[in-house]
Parts: sequence; structure tokens; C-alpha cells
Amino acid sequence: MKKAWSVGMVALVLGFLGCGGLGTIEINSTPQGATVYLDDSLRTEKTNCILEEIDPGYHSLRLVLDGYAVWEEEVDVGGKPTVVDAALSDAAIWQFQGEESEVSSSAAIGSDGTVYFGCGSCLYALNPDGSEKWSFKAEGDVESTPSIGGDGIIYVGSDDNFTSKKGHLYALNPDGTLKWHYDDLGGWVISSPAINSNGIIYFGALSDSLYAINSDGDFKWGYRTGDFITSSPAISTDGSVFFGSQDHNLYSLTSNGILMWKYTTAGKIVSSPAIGSDGAIYFGSLDGYLYAVGPNGELKWKFATGEIESSPAIGSDGSIYVGSLDGNLYAVASDGSLRWKFQTGARVKATPAIGSDGKVYIGSWDHYVYALSADGELIWKYQVAGKIHFSPAIGDDGTLYVGADKLYAITGQSDKLAASAWPKFGHDNQNTGRAR
Repeated sequence: MKKAWSVGMVALVLGFLGCGGLGTIEINSTPQGATVYLDDSLRTEKTNCILEEIDPGYHSLRLVLDGYAVWEEEVDVGGKPTVVDAALSDAAIWQFQGEESEVSSSAAIGSDGTVYFGCGSCLYALNPDGSEKWSFKAEGDVESTPSIGGDGIIYVGSDDNFTSKKGHLYALNPDGTLKWHYDDLGGWVISSPAINSNGIIYFGALSDSLYAINSDGDFKWGYRTGDFITSSPAISTDGSVFFGSQDHNLYSLTSNGILMWKYTTAGKIVSSPAIGSDGAIYFGSLDGYLYAVGPNGELKWKFATGEIESSPAIGSDGSIYVGSLDGNLYAVASDGSLRWKFQTGARVKATPAIGSDGKVYIGSWDHYVYALSADGELIWKYQVAGKIHFSPAIGDDGTLYVGADKLYAITGQSDKLAASAWPKFGHDNQNTGRAR
């Protein structure tokens, strides 16, 4: 009698849980063909599909398909088959086409979510929904990435006359009206401005000089190097200014423009430096190396890559990420050893942006934006209609802003920008170029 009762109970339990206590998940997606991750583990199946022999209970399900926003949901697996119907949405939230040409700079994001970027000879300001707020027409192309001061003033350089090679630095009010411009430069401005804690603006020009301009537009000082400056300055916590020159040198100046030291590489430096939490300066050179130099100008290490025009970004664990003209994104540990590299289909000139969850976002000349895990695994990619020269920005809501033929607002997976020493080009979403 007891044996019959025991057999009956086992049958009842197995009937409740399903055969062997395991369940199934039937996954249907529109469109089909999405890669499936269950509990963050990659599955071999692609939608539409059935996952069998799944332990009962709650599981995280993620669907990834190129060109579409990542779909995620928690599912409850029990005795009956769990059916999931997922409608995938386009990853691009909106696209903005400028009147003149393709996007010509990286984006800056204001405290109110306004997105600023160069496109031809215009600087555009867009609302977070992609509608135009205003545009300002410069006298030449805006290839300098804008930066935003603590008072909301936008600073940006331009290439104002092809024949004379004359450039401007513009200061614009938050409503897009001109506050002032400085034009006694003798060279185009491609370098992006950096802003110190006192509001002084530093930027390079093709006159071979780095300039310091007060917030009222008055000249403070200039420092002459041996060649063009397209590298954007980085400012340390003690006010020192670091920048590269095409004369092969990385320069360190005091806040008053006095040379402290310079470090010479075997190639031109167009890469903009990043500053680590320990004060180390990271930068790339066209000689094919990523360099780490201490605050005193002594070499810590160098790591062989392809030629570098990209600027480094630094993750929360101290890893340094940099793109190369050999088509790779490199992740290098703080001791100079390779963690991993990821091969894209063409040159990588853009600087990566690091999300709050450690994800790495990068654009390539192969027309793709890539999202990678902190371990270098591809999570998704999104194809745009042009080469990606410029660096992504990550809004406080996780939206990814990437410039190519248009400015694209793409659904990201990170909540916001990483709180690391140098998570993107220009350090922060205002592109102040200032370490904290």
C-alpha cells in the first residue's frame, strides 16, 4: 500500500514539473534569425526555436539581431512549455541629416540632454527626440568636436578659409547666438577644446601652436611646437596640459604655458591623450604603438598595434581601449599586456566609449557600430550608411549617439557612461578634456 502511494506521489510531482522535472521554451521573434542568450550564455539555436531540458524557475532571455535593439525578458519555466513572442524594434531611435554634408565631429551632450555636433560648416543643437533646436553657421567646416563649459557655453573650432588656412574658436550661448569668436590663430582648428576648472579654454591649431583663451575671449598664451596640432588637449587634476603634435612629441605644459617635458615617438601624434587615475598619460602614435607615460614624462610601457589615430578610453578596471588603422580595437591592461583585440572590417579611427556596465562601443570605417562585452565578445552591431570617423557618446538614458552620413541615436544597453578615469573622447559628455 505504501509503495503504491509513493509511486503515485512521484508520478504527480513529475506530471507537475514535466518530464524529468525539466521544461521547454518556445521562442518566436519578428523578424526571425535572432541569436539567443539564456542566463547570459550563448545558445546554438536561433529564432524561431525551442529550447529543451531547461530547469524550472526564472531565467533571463536575451535576443540579439544585427540592426535591431536588444530584446530582454525574464521568463518563468514550469511544467508546460513556455511560449515567448518577441517583436524586435529597429535599434535606431532617430536619424538626423544635416543640410550640407555628413557629420564632421563627435557629439557633446549638455546637462539638459541637448546634443551638439558639427556637420559641414554648421554646429547643430538637437533636442533629445532628434528635432532641431538651432544651428549656427561658421565661416568654414566644423571638424572640431564641441565642448561645453559649466555655464552652458559651447566652444568649437572651425576651418574657416581653405586658401589662408585661417580658423576660429567660437563661443556660443546656449540659445545658439554668438558670444564671441577668436581668430588670431594663423591655422585651422581641428583640435577640440578642453576647459579647465577656471574656465580657460585650451586647443591646438594648424599654426603649430596650442592656445589658451580666457572665458571672455581674451588671449592668455600660446605655445609653439614643430608641426600641426590636431590632437586635443587633456588637463590633469593639478592643471597640467598634455597634447600631441605632428612633430612626433607629446607635450606637458603648466597651466601658464611653460614646458615641463616632452616625450618623443617615432611617428606623428594625432591621437588625443587620456589620463589614468594614477596620473599616467595614454596616447597613440602613427609609429604603431600605444604609449603609457608617467606624470614625470618617463615611459612606463608601450604596446605594438597598427598605426593609431584613435584616442584611448579607460575602463573601470583600468584597461585601456584604443582603435587602430589595422582594423582592430585593442584592450590593454594597465601593465601594458594585451587583454584582447577585436577585428572589425576596416580602419578604426574613432575613440571607444565605455558604458556603466563595462560594455565597449566603437565605430569603424566598415560602416558598423559595435557593442562588445568587457571581455571582447561581440554583443551586437548596427550598420549605418557611411564610414564612422567619430567617437560615440552615451547619454544618461543609455542612448548611443554616433555620427557618420547622419547623426544616429541608437538604443544602447548601458544605463549611462562609465564612472571611470577616462571613459570616452574628451573624458565626459561635455568633452571638457579634464580629469576629475
